[in-house]
Amino acid sequence: MDVVSRRVLPMLPVLAAFAETGQTLAAADVLQMPQSTVSRTLARLGLELGVPVVERHGRGIRLTPAGEALVPHAAAVLAAADAGVDAVRVQEPGARGTITIAFQGTLGERVVPALVRAFLREHPATRFELLQVSRTFCLGAVEDGTADVALISPLEEREGMSSLRLHVEPLVLVVPQGHRLATRPRVDFHEAAAETFVSMKPGYGMRSLLDRLAADAGFTPRVGFEGDELSTLRGLVSASLGVALAPRDLHGAPGCVEVPVTDAGAFREIGASWLDQRTTTLAAAFRTLLRRRGRRLTEIGLHHP
Repeated sequence: MDVVSRRVLPMLPVLAAFAETGQTLAAADVLQMPQSTVSRTLARLGLELGVPVVERHGRGIRLTPAGEALVPHAAAVLAAADAGVDAVRVQEPGARGTITIAFQGTLGERVVPALVRAFLREHPATRFELLQVSRTFCLGAVEDGTADVALISPLEEREGMSSLRLHVEPLVLVVPQGHRLATRPRVDFHEAAAETFVSMKPGYGMRSLLDRLAADAGFTPRVGFEGDELSTLRGLVSASLGVALAPRDLHGAPGCVEVPVTDAGAFREIGASWLDQRTTTLAAAFRTLLRRRGRRLTEIGLHHP
């Protein structure tokens, strides 16, 4: 490593934080340092490199082309450092114990087992506690320390909490066989405005998605029945008691037809959330699994019974 690289290395977290947030104040909050220190570090980084990494833009500053070029390399260095720390943690003799996962019911059939199975291959002594609750309670369990990680849909940005998108899954309109929309190859969601919906209860992710998609389509859904499980909703649909918004059923529910929805917002974002603060060795190892293999494992869980 040459002299310039050695001097630049300690400044890379500041550059990465500024690139992520776009503001020196927000970067300072992320790094837990004064805003003036962030500004001075960015200026000093430019001096060490011989070319500015930020420049004035209106009342603030923005990255220069040189700064933009350096950002992905800074991110790679920090990711490698995180991976090294996690690798050390999981080698500790104390890397045993319990991980608590809070998850929504719609993810319990295949996504949670796929992630747990993969982790147990590397850490067979681990014990898992599984909390199947609504999305609201999943996030609350992480915030109050009851759970180490939450698997939810949709994701939500909360202060002090990190989120990782694992998969984006299209949504369909589930209608009874013989329904007026059952033979359609696809449907605009506003065409279901006059229908009675069967839906998850308020607080569940799918209910939030229904309300959001309907609002974007210009109507308020009329909900005739509420439930806690998608299988219950599909049963109500098959009994011609309404229609439902849901992810595609891998097996196909008897008496139901799934019609793709064309609206741009007709998808659910599946992801993981956890607190930013220090955590146990095992929980850190599980986060590493999610960052490295979570997307692939989630896709496998959703698409392969």
